[in-house]
Amino acid sequence: GFFLTVSPESILKVAKHASDNNKIFGLNLSAPFISQFFKEPLMKVMPYVDIIFGNET
Repeated sequence: GFFLTVSPESILKVAKHASDNNKIFGLNLSAPFISQFFKEPLMKVMPYVDIIFGNET
C-alpha cells in the first residue's frame, strides 16, 4: 500500500507483470489513509489484486 504514496506507476507495473505471468499478487492496505487519499491509484491496481490484506488499527 505505501508504494501507492510514492510510485503508483511501479506498483501498477508489478501488478500487471504478476497478472501477465499467472502469479498471485497481494496488496497490503498498510494504513487507513491509503484508501482515503490515494483512492485513484488504489482503484487502478485493484483489478490485478488476488489477495488484499488489511488490519484493524
